[in-house]
Amino acid sequence: MEIGASYSPILPKAEGYKTLVVDHTDADGLRSKYAAIGVDVSRLETVDAIDDGGEFRQLDLTGEGFDFIVASHVFEHLTDPVHFLQRCERALKPGGRVYLLIPDRRYTFDYLRPSCTAGHLLAAYVAGQKRHGTAAMFDHHASHGTRGGVQVWLEGFKGEYAFAGTPQAGYAMATRQGDDYVDCHAWVFTPSSFRLAMADLHAAGVLGLREEQFYPTVGCEFFAVMSANPATHSPDRLALALDAINEAGPEHIAAAVVDPPVYIGSAPSAQNAIDAFKGQWVTAFPAAQGLQAGTSHLHEDPRILWLAEKLGGWLNGKQVLELGPLEAAHTATLLSQGAGSVLAIEANRDAFLRCLVAKEILGLRDASFRLGNFVPFLESETKHWPLIVASGVLYHMTDPLHVLDLLADRTDRLFLWTHVVDDNAMPVGDRRRAALGAPEQRDWHGRTVTLYPRPYGPLGASTFCGGMDPVPRWIHRDDLLWGLAKLGFDDLAVAHETADNEHGPALSILARRSPKATRKEPRPLPTAKKVLKRV
Repeated sequence: MEIGASYSPILPKAEGYKTLVVDHTDADGLRSKYAAIGVDVSRLETVDAIDDGGEFRQLDLTGEGFDFIVASHVFEHLTDPVHFLQRCERALKPGGRVYLLIPDRRYTFDYLRPSCTAGHLLAAYVAGQKRHGTAAMFDHHASHGTRGGVQVWLEGFKGEYAFAGTPQAGYAMATRQGDDYVDCHAWVFTPSSFRLAMADLHAAGVLGLREEQFYPTVGCEFFAVMSANPATHSPDRLALALDAINEAGPEHIAAAVVDPPVYIGSAPSAQNAIDAFKGQWVTAFPAAQGLQAGTSHLHEDPRILWLAEKLGGWLNGKQVLELGPLEAAHTATLLSQGAGSVLAIEANRDAFLRCLVAKEILGLRDASFRLGNFVPFLESETKHWPLIVASGVLYHMTDPLHVLDLLADRTDRLFLWTHVVDDNAMPVGDRRRAALGAPEQRDWHGRTVTLYPRPYGPLGASTFCGGMDPVPRWIHRDDLLWGLAKLGFDDLAVAHETADNEHGPALSILARRSPKATRKEPRPLPTAKKVLKRV
């Protein structure tokens, strides 16, 4: 069951999911509501039931209960979240789980409001609240805020805070007459304040569900999985309380202040440019440069040198499209090995800026860097590239099959280095399997292939090199090699197979179409599946 799927379902029926959709109104009502404000409603699906506060279990026609109940950006709108979770618990089959995606108030228009507690949730439950209370309506409309003129932002975003709401607007909404439902963000949390509230309500005997898994904030939202009998221990209450204070305390407030201009008093130098991102570099510059940056020696990466050796003189003068250049080390190597030019696309803003620093220091005149997501670029770009290099990106994708289709339509020579799932390298019992979610079956070019959700852990490190979504999917090694062959790459060279990588098995692949192979003409491709909704 997906609750509040609205115009962007996570488990759409159209893609084969056996989902029962519950919302606050029917599909026509949703279509009218969102079309009026310019939202694309093409993915909106039939609503199976309208939530009137009744028992969810009455919607289960099997009598066995639901395996999963999913609610993305629903919890903060509920009038009585405790009753909601109780209804979910009663509707689950034994071992079933509730999946909640909730906005982190530190990165939304709720920033200027205090976090809610178990006591606030309990008050709404005891009152049997069916409309938002006076306090919630006032706070939502009086303390609505922006940062840098936007209502939702990512960690690290700089900009001045401002109120978009007023006390007068809050009072008017809080005291308005009428019984009709008016929506608002009634509940606001940081990750630890939410976890603490759930743990307290469970300990008090109000909730039967408790935390099974928790994923920290990525983008502007965090992700909680709750079940009736999780194998995990409850998080430490005192630690959560202290973390909740720190998440919105003086350290966070100080970090939110707009940084003053920084001036460098010493003579210009390459090290000054590197130190603008001090502590963030992954890559070490070539030793001859005498510069201090990261620790990974990627400027003579054997994977890229192997690629150049396999291609031989063919690489000379060729245009290369590089996806995910990180800090331009592979870009520099490709150029040094004969590539005529490299267009490199990087989605991480700070990594993009570090690429520009590296370009200047290393004099990479034939390299061009662009900031953005390469998936929509490949969807709209019709150019056929002599070579595409995608090192360390496929396993960060939420839909790697779609990405492989895009790559196959844009080149006859593709280099991949990626992590994969390999049963021989990581048999049952291998500790690295614990990081993988439940396997997902997909029909791809006539074959059922398996993808494995592989959520990131805590993302506190400034050198994090992952993708944009919190739950990418890894592909099985056998399915990857089969798929490349199916896409017309009839010459596959494999190297650097690493079974004992701490994160999971990895390998390099040079996939080529020989002259006798017929390349497909670029075809219109569907846009990448949106896996997680945003605020």
